[in-house]
Amino acid sequence: MDQRTSGGRTLEILLFSLSSMLLYFTGVGIFLFLVPLQVVASRRGMRGLLTAIGAFFVVFLAIRFWPAIVSRGNTAPDILTFMELCIVAALMAGLIVVNAPIRRRPRTMIMILAATAAAGLVTVPVGSLISSSASFQTAMNGLFTEISHTLSSVFATTADGVASSLMASFLEPTRLRQMMESYLLRSLLVDYAVMISFSWWAGQAAAARALVLFGAAPRFRFAQFRLDSWWLWPLIGSAALVLADLAFGPFTLAYAVWNIALVMLFLYGLQGMAILWFLFDKHRIPRFLWILLIVGLCIIAATPGAGVFIVLAVPVLGISENWIRYRIPRKAAPTEED
Repeated sequence: MDQRTSGGRTLEILLFSLSSMLLYFTGVGIFLFLVPLQVVASRRGMRGLLTAIGAFFVVFLAIRFWPAIVSRGNTAPDILTFMELCIVAALMAGLIVVNAPIRRRPRTMIMILAATAAAGLVTVPVGSLISSSASFQTAMNGLFTEISHTLSSVFATTADGVASSLMASFLEPTRLRQMMESYLLRSLLVDYAVMISFSWWAGQAAAARALVLFGAAPRFRFAQFRLDSWWLWPLIGSAALVLADLAFGPFTLAYAVWNIALVMLFLYGLQGMAILWFLFDKHRIPRFLWILLIVGLCIIAATPGAGVFIVLAVPVLGISENWIRYRIPRKAAPTEED
């Protein structure tokens, strides 16, 4: 069917929505399920995005509420299903905000930060309401008990004696829940920002490839991503408060400060990666080596010893561009010959 016709455009939107649904329900693909929706937004605009999101939610709600439909309401969805619905809705709303066709539109990074801030403001009352319910506490206790049993059975086959007993105490349901809650309270917003940013970039890149085939230039180049120098101040302020939290103990706004500091670290990490991308392009290094670099950085970041170094080194590279000029075009370099 011709995509230039109304029926062809509708079919395209529904197919991308279906691919988003398939990614969501296939385990690891959950981290990619927003990408097809962003492709729709890039190709078909806000109306196409809203249509794709609507189709997604129709199928999503039918799947999640099917037991209640079959039992004619005798089986009510649990609190975890409601939480899942809130998370998916928040991510979809963020994608809508990022693609909003407003006048004098600011740069996309500002739109992503606005969506992240709005999600944070909504999370506080909604999270407090959900966490105060007895059904939520029961569900979470059961969930972490199951996770603890699963992890204990896995590590029991690889550890013996003292190591096994230490691992068992470390994997207690209460301790696992405390660790997860502490992580989420401090990094929820940066996780949200990473998800929205990656989905927007990947969707834009996928849509741009189709545009290039028809002779149109892509609208965004990651190698050109750069923060203004004044962004250093929120980084410095939030980092100072994080150090105060670590040194003197938690204070009222400690969780908000952690989230702001990590979001700023993420932005400067993007700038550091943009510098590396620019240098790869400038020196015509094969693209597959860039992929190997990304994979290598991810592996090192997951290593307990070197992970902190990588997490800090790439943002520091981005921060240092305030004083060191890395991105010098080939024609502007005085010692290079074309």
